[in-house]
Amino acid sequence: MRKLAFIVLIFILAACSTKKQELKTGAWLGVIKMDSTSEKLDVPFNFDVVNEGGRIALQVKNADEKIYIDEVQLKGDTLLAKFPTFTSELQAIVGDSLKGYYYPKGEVAGVRYRFYALKGEKDRFPWFTGKPVFNISGRWWFIEDPGKPDSMVNVAELKQDGAKVVGTILNPYGDYRYLEGKVAGNMFFFSKNDGAQTIIIRGEIADSNSMVNGIISGSPRWISSWKAIRDDNAKLPEPESLVHVRKGYSTFKFEGIDVNGNKVTSLDERFKGKVLAVLAGGSWCPNCLDEGRFYKSMHQKYHNKGFEVVSLCFEDKTFAAAKPKIERFAKSIGSNYTFLYVAPRGRVQRDSVLYPLEGKMAYPTSMIIDRTGKIRKVETGFSGPGTGEHYAKFAKETEDFIKGLLKESK
Repeated sequence: MRKLAFIVLIFILAACSTKKQELKTGAWLGVIKMDSTSEKLDVPFNFDVVNEGGRIALQVKNADEKIYIDEVQLKGDTLLAKFPTFTSELQAIVGDSLKGYYYPKGEVAGVRYRFYALKGEKDRFPWFTGKPVFNISGRWWFIEDPGKPDSMVNVAELKQDGAKVVGTILNPYGDYRYLEGKVAGNMFFFSKNDGAQTIIIRGEIADSNSMVNGIISGSPRWISSWKAIRDDNAKLPEPESLVHVRKGYSTFKFEGIDVNGNKVTSLDERFKGKVLAVLAGGSWCPNCLDEGRFYKSMHQKYHNKGFEVVSLCFEDKTFAAAKPKIERFAKSIGSNYTFLYVAPRGRVQRDSVLYPLEGKMAYPTSMIIDRTGKIRKVETGFSGPGTGEHYAKFAKETEDFIKGLLKESK
């Protein structure tokens, strides 16, 4: 109890300090402690502090992904930083290290994890220094909660260079985006923090073809076991096989409220005679961000030829609460296509709005509709650029499909 009281006193004294501390530029290693009693759920991530003309910014790095955080304030000796797109925030006392809290849904939501950061540390897992015994590059069956009724069969794609490992894990509904870690001895460590998800993956490499005793966690509520089996031919079902148009339906009508509070419907002039991509997702969904960025590029290339995009956003219970999140999401994507608030987040609401579809739907789910209003393509889930060749294949096939529809007459 005395030790706990002392720690609390230190935090209070630090919080009450008005002396402005200098936040040193360069490389830092941040650690989010999702379980304050154990290090097994610690999520490390790399970031740089940069000074741009006297203005401080952070750049979070997950493998090839770089997340630029420009909403940064220094109030006395306290650092306040808000991630772009999503609502997560960092608050920490500045010194030779950083100590404070990470709020995964923003401070207003109340949930927080302890956070600290070390200056000058570039290794993502510096506590594990053993020389790699195995090279795990390749494709693996990655089985979450093996032997349980809700077991999920995923595919891990990994690239190892020395001790460093990058890659991702794909499931039938998307991917875990950019993951980075290392092999130390016969142990494997993987993590990410992109502002939407904080994920830690760790396990034991039993031999060159199997990994066992794994743990994957994205929150104290989500802690799953896993095992992995090497298989160069591991492949998930095609997204088109998971969801389809209901018998008796061929078209889709929608309505929602844009960020200016105006009612928008599928019957509006802006959509008539156009090839239309309808994206069902939300500002809280990292795979929806990747999907939105892809369709932004399509919108920029083909808008003048008759291609439109509308994002149907499933958010908070009210438009007023959802509006700033949708605006933040749209700004992060950098697109000027249409974003609509349509319903609160939830399976029942989603299925009601997407009434022509049935199957194993997830967020995001998309439809491509031709100039006559007929649904021509349906997909659920999205595998983004972190999946490499999967994304490249999807991007080419989808762009070719859009170009083909644009050539068709009304």
